[in-house]
Amino acid sequence: MAFYKRTAFWAAALIALALGQKLYGFDRPLLGHHAWRQADTAAIARNFAADGMNFFYPAGDWGGPGPNYCETEFPLYSYAVAALYHVAGVREWLGRLLALAAYALQLFFVYKIGRRLITPGAALAATFLFAVSPVAGFMGRAFMPESWVLAASLGSAFFFLRWLDEGRTGDFFDAAALLALAGALKLTAFHLLILFVVLALRYRRGELRSPAPWLVLAGAFVPAAMWYYHAHQLYLKTGLTFGIWVAGDKWATLSTLASSDFYRKMLVENIAANVLTWPGIILALAGAALLVARRTDFRYKILTWLGVVVFYLVVLARGAYDHDYYSLPLAAPAALAGGYAAAEGIKLLGRNSLGKAVAVATALLLAAAAPSFTGKFRSFVRVNDAAVQAGAYLNSIDATAAPIITFNNGGPQWLYYCNRKGWILSPKGPLAKDAALFASLVEKYEAAGARYLVVDMRFHGLMSNDVQRYIDDAHERLTMAEGFAVWRL
Repeated sequence: MAFYKRTAFWAAALIALALGQKLYGFDRPLLGHHAWRQADTAAIARNFAADGMNFFYPAGDWGGPGPNYCETEFPLYSYAVAALYHVAGVREWLGRLLALAAYALQLFFVYKIGRRLITPGAALAATFLFAVSPVAGFMGRAFMPESWVLAASLGSAFFFLRWLDEGRTGDFFDAAALLALAGALKLTAFHLLILFVVLALRYRRGELRSPAPWLVLAGAFVPAAMWYYHAHQLYLKTGLTFGIWVAGDKWATLSTLASSDFYRKMLVENIAANVLTWPGIILALAGAALLVARRTDFRYKILTWLGVVVFYLVVLARGAYDHDYYSLPLAAPAALAGGYAAAEGIKLLGRNSLGKAVAVATALLLAAAAPSFTGKFRSFVRVNDAAVQAGAYLNSIDATAAPIITFNNGGPQWLYYCNRKGWILSPKGPLAKDAALFASLVEKYEAAGARYLVVDMRFHGLMSNDVQRYIDDAHERLTMAEGFAVWRL
């Protein structure tokens, strides 16, 4: 068979095109979608490189002049970026490059899982639908560990599914090892364990009578348990945390699940617009309906995977509501279901008029997914570089890296681009209106070493007149530019 007639060739070409497209805006600052989380991850990498590469002491920029050791996820990604910094210097695109390499693995595993479960044509369609997921695509080149988490998760799923089919012990161990890696990088990846147990009970029940597979799966928790115990000790010493164990911060509550706004945002914004695109969600729903209606060999695996992810999204309702990347685990099983629907729909082209209409509609949905993805992806990449300008200004007047206070949306990106440690004041709550509270915090941080106050002009207007008067009366205004303002304390 000629190479261009092979599905694998077109899958490779699709992956190459998807990777090339993700290079758009590759050299822009980390000030696009989820800038706060990207800046935190980049700060840890930069601090690793500057502070001696001690893996067990990840440090951010917030919380004062330091040490800023914080409770965070297993910092393998940031550490790998820091290692590259030692070779090539601090260049943010290196972090994006490591994320993009993992994104290539994600696409590869989606294709391989699709071929194993369905058909080559459905696998190709599923890979395309995954490639046009705006959030998966953006996270696939973002300065965050999410790309590594999803790559390890999909690799674990692939080896586990192959073990179900072929029974090779090595595949089971590979699945457990990759699950251990994914879970250490982000605890939410352990939702896959539910999928593995349910499928093993259906397809490999006899082997589960032995304690060995249970011990192997339990062992997948050991690296995560060891790391998060250590990370919590850092929190107890410094009080700095990424909110790993914050009660109510990510978990579902009755008020969240009873809110119509939760379902509207999750379905309309996070899932339909950001994770799957509208054409993608239509195909995914059609595929799920076909899987329910037809007795295929693989329907139980894909439907169970979808069900486990829906359960995961309900359990982590607040996290999924606030951050669209918490819905990333849905992208792969939804793409598989959508790929199945697309392959089945296109096969109807040679049938009657109704079949031809269904095939054309399917092709149009696939075609429409690409521009839906492009518009959303470009909006994610768009940046406001005021933090970069503020950093350049500060460094021009003071090269001592004196600590600062920032007033912005609560994110660390202003500290990161000013290349300074310090504190973050947020317009959330009474802080923007209560001059006495604002003054007490500024004076407290000034006594601890802060020398400048840097304000994001997008939030300057949220300050009441009393707060603005306090800042100008008590401190020396150095500049008020279009995007930022700076006072000397």
